[in-house]
Amino acid sequence: MPLTLPLRPDLPPEDAIVVLRAGVMSADTVIRAAERTFALYAVYGISVEGVIDTSVQEACRSERIASYRRVRLSTFGRVRSAGFALLATFDHPHFTLVLADLSELTLARLDRSFDEPIANPGRPPLG
Repeated sequence: MPLTLPLRPDLPPEDAIVVLRAGVMSADTVIRAAERTFALYAVYGISVEGVIDTSVQEACRSERIASYRRVRLSTFGRVRSAGFALLATFDHPHFTLVLADLSELTLARLDRSFDEPIANPGRPPLG
């Protein structure tokens, strides 16, 4: 029996608010993450963070993001325009980006809805 996905009663963020995904978002990692979510909650989804009332650099310093070397950025409007729902889940500012399926077309559309990976601006510089 699947668990209930813990939803928050937050209003949907405005289109211009940045969405952050830790890592490079390769198809393999997206599939693994979405399958884990499906196994628990019966919905294909991946974790993202809303950059709400803070900067991208500060959001990248959070406990959930700081250990990643690279991140991907988008906006709530861009992700929604690509046909994906974003649910306010778990603790603020976490969201679950919902995938209809794990087809190549869906994964390609997801990839196009984010900028290319960048170095995590929240990590301290090396050396």
